[in-house]
Amino acid sequence: MFLQIFHFSSIADINSNKEEDVMNEVTCIFYDLEGVEIQNISAEEGKIEVFGGLQDERQECQNWGSNKVIFIGKSIRNFHLPPTGSKKAVLSILTRRNQCKECKSTWWPQAPFADGKQRMTKSFVRYALELLQFGTVKDVAVHLGVSWDVIKDLHKNYLKEKYANVSLENVTYISIDEFSIAKGHKYMTVISDLKSGHILHVVEGRKKSDIEPFLKMLKKKAKKLRAVAMDMSLSYRQAFEEELPSVDIVFDKFHVMQLVNKAVDLVRKLQIASLDGEGKKTLKGGRFLPLWNYEDLDQESKVRLDKILEANKPLFIIHSMKEQLRMFWHMNNKEQAAKYLRKWITDAIEACHDYANVTGKRTLYPLRNLAFTLTRNFSGILNYFEHFITNGKAEGLNNKIKTLKRQAYGYRDMEYFKLRLYHLHVQKHLLAG
Repeated sequence: MFLQIFHFSSIADINSNKEEDVMNEVTCIFYDLEGVEIQNISAEEGKIEVFGGLQDERQECQNWGSNKVIFIGKSIRNFHLPPTGSKKAVLSILTRRNQCKECKSTWWPQAPFADGKQRMTKSFVRYALELLQFGTVKDVAVHLGVSWDVIKDLHKNYLKEKYANVSLENVTYISIDEFSIAKGHKYMTVISDLKSGHILHVVEGRKKSDIEPFLKMLKKKAKKLRAVAMDMSLSYRQAFEEELPSVDIVFDKFHVMQLVNKAVDLVRKLQIASLDGEGKKTLKGGRFLPLWNYEDLDQESKVRLDKILEANKPLFIIHSMKEQLRMFWHMNNKEQAAKYLRKWITDAIEACHDYANVTGKRTLYPLRNLAFTLTRNFSGILNYFEHFITNGKAEGLNNKIKTLKRQAYGYRDMEYFKLRLYHLHVQKHLLAG
């Protein structure tokens, strides 16, 4: 709306008072200047300046409610207006200082067109917020000719008001995940609504005590909550079991398969340590081949992987177990899945023991440890077949968070950073300059 160009240079040629009144009225509408009486408009190169005064300069005393007010001084106050095309725009208002005859208190009259006490009109603030949907804080500040902090502060105030009360009433499935905010093991926990993709809560830290206050709120307000998707973090698990025992915990299937791939890679490293010469070189060069889904490999990669597995029995065993576990997620129901997983765990432990007994080597112990981990988290893994939820959306959200953090070069204002996270689902431009 503010990108239309008004050619105010023609004002100098206006002879009719009627035409001038029309132009002033149009200007008030265009800039949303409520309560302003325009006296003059000048248009110089690169700048438009609107001069005027308040229609209601004499305002009631807030202490006595008295209308007996006198003027004791005056001042010209300048306010930012939205630019018109490439021209910057400024509103210069002559204001008179009020004094109550009863209590002698003084004050400057409130400007109905201004955003609080800031030297910005409401139309300027709206325009800046619209631009922030597409550009960075830095770019918007440069375009509007103000400092980075000015745009940051008005955006922060807007976000604080918008996300003061996040509704939890219709939340049924949530995810909880963490991401690093700084070097030195500093983390932030994010809880999001899996259906809408909206972030519901952000808190510094990943301890049980860090998330308990929000879980207590969920218990009171999220009556429809059925399950939470998470990794196998002990602190998260304990917090939900204590605060929300009726909510099912679903261990993320992608996290489970990530654990499997870590075990596969650890076996590969142990095997490398036991080899030398060409065998070691071949295994090092094929690091990622055993981690890929077999059917996703091209023919040349399949041939390379088959040769590696044929020459390295421990890697062949754990790779086969990995491929078998992938089939687990395709079971038809929870009962079938439980039977399959029990069998997989038994086979994995037996394969590890058999190899150790025959060779005297512990190369397959990562597979045994993985089997024990899945045993400890058996019910949470099986709950996938009750709710079919994953942390996939949360992982995608984490990628956006990392981009936001990286482009911001780290936020000095942590509260603003959290508010930006709440706003990620509607942010069209990820850069936060």
